This record gives sequence, structure tokens and C-alpha cells, in this order.
Amino acid sequence: MDEAGVRRVLDIALRFGQLLLGSQAGTADVTSTIVAVATAYGLPQTQVDITANSITVSVPRGVPGAPVSAMYLVQSRSLDYTRLQLTTDLAQHVVDTTPEPEWVQRQLDTLAEAAHPYPRWVATVGWAVMAGGFSVLIGAGPLVAVISALTTALIDRVGRILNRRHLPLLFQQVVAAAVATGVAIGLHAAGWLPDNTPMSPVVAANIVVLLSGLATVGSVQDAITGYQLTAVSRMMDILLSSAGILVGVSIAVRIGRAAGVDVQVIPDMPVVAALSVPVYMVAGAIGAAAAAIAGYASIRAAVAAGIAGATATLLFFGLQLIEINTIASSFVAAAATGLVGTLLAPRLRATPLVIIMAGIVPLVPGLTLYRGFVQLVNGQPTAGGTLGMAAGLALALGAGAVLGPLLAPSVQRELARYRHRVRSGSRRQALTRYRMPQLAGIRYIGRRSASRA
Repeated sequence: MDEAGVRRVLDIALRFGQLLLGSQAGTADVTSTIVAVATAYGLPQTQVDITANSITVSVPRGVPGAPVSAMYLVQSRSLDYTRLQLTTDLAQHVVDTTPEPEWVQRQLDTLAEAAHPYPRWVATVGWAVMAGGFSVLIGAGPLVAVISALTTALIDRVGRILNRRHLPLLFQQVVAAAVATGVAIGLHAAGWLPDNTPMSPVVAANIVVLLSGLATVGSVQDAITGYQLTAVSRMMDILLSSAGILVGVSIAVRIGRAAGVDVQVIPDMPVVAALSVPVYMVAGAIGAAAAAIAGYASIRAAVAAGIAGATATLLFFGLQLIEINTIASSFVAAAATGLVGTLLAPRLRATPLVIIMAGIVPLVPGLTLYRGFVQLVNGQPTAGGTLGMAAGLALALGAGAVLGPLLAPSVQRELARYRHRVRSGSRRQALTRYRMPQLAGIRYIGRRSASRA
């Protein structure tokens, strides 16, 4: 292959990596896709280097001279699970069939310029339903769940306006957290709610929404698979967003105090005994499916995310009932979510990352994080321990979500062996059922002939 052909192949491989990295795919997945595409076109020794927002590929020439290298920058990262799925499908098609490079370039142009599959208001409704479902999981009643949903819809609309003005994400998080906390304080101060109505779920649910779009799973996956540079970069985004939420909560609380509004946003949530585990499962399924729709996933992927969310919720609360540690419960539930998502993905033609990311949303420690923020604002010495607990829960979720897909091949092999044994057993029973009379007759005839002789 001449140099022009090599550069064309590298351009195609880089554009695949650009779309996947912009969709918050793990660095290991992006690297393997780039190498697979390049290998399909005859470049098996392609070297890939990925940093925070750039991808560099290089191909040794095998002759005297410098290798052929190319680099792409990932300008923006817009959450679109449908684009991620279509990009993954196209990459698999390229690896399987090796079509003409010109055709692949046209398909990549179409993917890069394609609009979201749903109108933006559908995503807003998805975020709102997700917040309402999560508030139910942390003890909210119907009224507070509706307020959480409406507050999230307002924050999403405000965030889109700020995003169009190119305001950095840190300040968008500050504004969003201030709006969420301000709504809770304002409703309490105005007396528009019944007495003893907890409003902490409003803020906690919105914290989950603000953190759910970040690559928490991707950062832990990068750290585990050896891509420490991108792991640190993604973790820094999460830390900055969390700091923005802390600042927003602090501003709203202090403004309320300065205005003479003596309202304490209580960090401790009462346990609603009337809610049973099936109700939690339904809330978790609805929240996970809504999170997938908010990320512009397909209906099939949203259904799979709902199943994964219900599984995660059932395991988490089931382990809590038998007094298992919260971090251990989160880890086991996230691992089960990753396993279920990986097993369901091929059947529903969905990317496992979509199911996993949306499926663990009900487990995001929004309440613990909010509790730590309030304790920090109030100067309580327990704030450090609470925030450390939130960090531990987040790491447990990320590690479990990475472990689940790693267990999937072994589970699939065992399931295949079990099905093979079942089919073999059925065949033996069928052969015994239909051939045993014949064998018995042959033996009987042989014995009778021997007796005559």
C-alpha cells in the first residue's frame, strides 16, 4: 500500500475513534476499534495513543524513513447513545466485509452530521422522569417526585441556554445546583408544602442527573485497563463538576440565610416504610430507561436499560435487607448490571455501554454526596467521611460495571455448555424412547433362536 492509501485508512480509523471517544466510550474500546479497522485494511501493526482530547495513530513503514502518523482532536463530547450504537455497528461491518474506503468515509460523514433521533424536549422529559424515579428510591412521596421532575426539566432548559452561550461546564453545574437547592428552599420558605415534607430528594435527584452524563464508568475502566492518563483526565472532569455542584449548593443556602429564610435543608432522609422492594424495582427500571432515552438511546436499548436498572435495584436493596455493607452492595449490583447488559446487548442489538451506563443510574450516590455537601457548608466535622463514602460508592459502581462485562464470556460459555447438555439429554431420551423396543425385540429374537438351536 502506498502512502496515500495508508493515510486514507488512518483517516477512517481516526474518525471511528473520534466518534467513539466523543460518545464517552472507554479508551480500551476505542483503541481496539481503531486497530481492528486498520487491520481490516491491511495495517495490522498500527500503534494508537489516546490522551484527554486527542488520538494519534502511527504505522511503521517497514522501510528506511519515518513512520506514517496522523492525529485527530475530539472537539466536543455530546451524549448520544444512538450515534454510539451506529458507529459500533459500522465498525463491525467494516471489519467483517472491508468495503471501499470511499463508502466508509461517506457513512462516517453522515454519522458525524446526523441530528439526534429525538427532539430535544424528549430528552428533557427523559431527564425529568429519571429524577422523579430516583427521588422515589430515596424516600420521596408523589408530590416531591413531581417537584423533582419539574425542577430537573427547568435545569435542563437553563443548561441548554448556557451551553449555547459556550459557558464552561463548571459554571453550568454551579447554576444548576443553585437552582435545584433554591427551589427546595423557596418552596419551604413560601409554605407551599405540607409540614414535615422532605425536600432533600429534590436536590439529591438533581445531583444524580448532573453527574449521570459524566464518564464515571469510563474513567474507572481506563484506570483498570492501564490507560491512566485518560482515567485521570475523566476523573478531573468529574471532580470539577462535583466542585461546581458544591459551590451551587453553598450559594443557594447562604443566599437563603442572608434573606432571612431560616430553612435547613436536612441531609438525612426518612425511610418510607410503605415502599416495598417491588416498588423500588419499578422506580429503578423507570429511572434507568428514562436515562437511556435522555441520552438518545433507541427504544430497545431503553428497555434493556430498564431491565438492568431493575436488576441493580433489586440486588442493592436485597443486600441491604440482609445488612450487607453499602459499598459491597453497590459493587455487586453494578457487576450484575454489567453482566446483564453485556448478555442482553447482542439480542437487542444495543451497545453494552448504553445499558450499563443507564442501568447503574439508580445506584449513583447522589444522596450521600448531597449529605456531604450540606455537612461541609454547615461546618460539620463528619463531612469528610460522608464525601469519602460517596467517592467509595462511585468507585465501587465503576469497578463493578467493568467486572460485569469481563465475566460475560465465562457465563456465556457455561450457558452454552448447559444448553448442549440439555439438548444431548433430550436426544438420548428420544433415542431411548424410539429405539429401545427395537433393541429389545432383537435381543428377544436372538434368545429365541438360540433356544431353538
